[in-house]
Amino acid sequence: MKNCAVITEYNPFHTGHKYQLDTLTAQGFDNIFCVMSGQFVQSAMPAFCDKALRAECAVLSGASAVIELPVIYATASAQLFAEGGLKIISGIKNITHLAMGAVGNSDEIQRIADIKISHNVKFTSALKAELERGKSYNAASAAALTRIYSNLYPDKPTVAQLFEDPNNILCIEYISAIDKYCANIQPLIIKRQGALYNDISTDGDYVSATAIRAADECGSLPAMQKYMPFNFNKICDERHRHAANIDLYKKMTLFALKRANVDDINRLRNCSEGLEFLLKKVSHLNSLDEIVSAVIGKRYSKKRIYRLFLDLHLNIEKGMTDKPFCTRLLACKSNFDFSLLPNCVKTTNAQIKTAAKLDHNMQQILQIDINAVNLYNTLCDIIGNYFNYSVIKV
Repeated sequence: MKNCAVITEYNPFHTGHKYQLDTLTAQGFDNIFCVMSGQFVQSAMPAFCDKALRAECAVLSGASAVIELPVIYATASAQLFAEGGLKIISGIKNITHLAMGAVGNSDEIQRIADIKISHNVKFTSALKAELERGKSYNAASAAALTRIYSNLYPDKPTVAQLFEDPNNILCIEYISAIDKYCANIQPLIIKRQGALYNDISTDGDYVSATAIRAADECGSLPAMQKYMPFNFNKICDERHRHAANIDLYKKMTLFALKRANVDDINRLRNCSEGLEFLLKKVSHLNSLDEIVSAVIGKRYSKKRIYRLFLDLHLNIEKGMTDKPFCTRLLACKSNFDFSLLPNCVKTTNAQIKTAAKLDHNMQQILQIDINAVNLYNTLCDIIGNYFNYSVIKV
């Protein structure tokens, strides 16, 4: 038996995602496991639609099972996003491959990942030097890896452009996380089809999830139907009745920031380099957009600031990604073999509650997921909580 896994968001599920799952099905894997973000995604914003709808789309497209990625990883940096997924995947029985979509050259991606793995001391030193120049972590990491790559492979073209696409960056982190948590897994890079990550064009057989979300903002979601192969009417109905109220989220965040003191901010996962003082300095402003504009720059990206805001709402502190966790199976095929699941993945609410009750650290991480669902439901005007869920079987 050989099983494959994918770490994903499906925000929302589209034909490009279907292409990837179709490709894996054609390669003859016995099972395809998707580890998917829940109600908040890597941008630290509410998901386009409920996790149940997105998980069902994946199973309808060929996935055997969809497992929820806890929010402390789902809303984290590329490195932690990848590591959270691998912590789950490493426990899947007979897991042989991790599939990933990339725009860049697969050989170049593999070489860069190997630098992080085999030349870690050299990379860490180069990264520190770039950070001291005032660059953000992502920019510093890209610059350090590009320089080391050029020194190791002087006959190869520069790889600087690879770091312009988030999918390539994730592939590098996936391969690094494989080495750390499950070295027997083989990376399987599948060339991304059609539009790039942030491309908002709506031509051809494939568009990006960004383009679909942009179309929805303009009231043109019906025009995206051909790119959304499953649950289209359900998703449209949910967007009509339960789209997240972003203006409300900004007001809630503004209040939370004004209420917090420097120590409250400093303990958060995404706070470092004196960011707490900068945020408090501008917290007198009465618009969250003004605050973000005043803070972002070479060192701090908009995405990082929004992740810190979510940390503040959900009480995500430094070091929490070192703690054990349990999570839930979101959806699966009707004939799925549950014995393949890792120990950390539970199939009922009772199992989740029991596991968390026995471990205080696990309870802390579960409480963050509970808080995330409560926040999402508040923003989307949905009644219910984290435990109003049962596995979807297709």
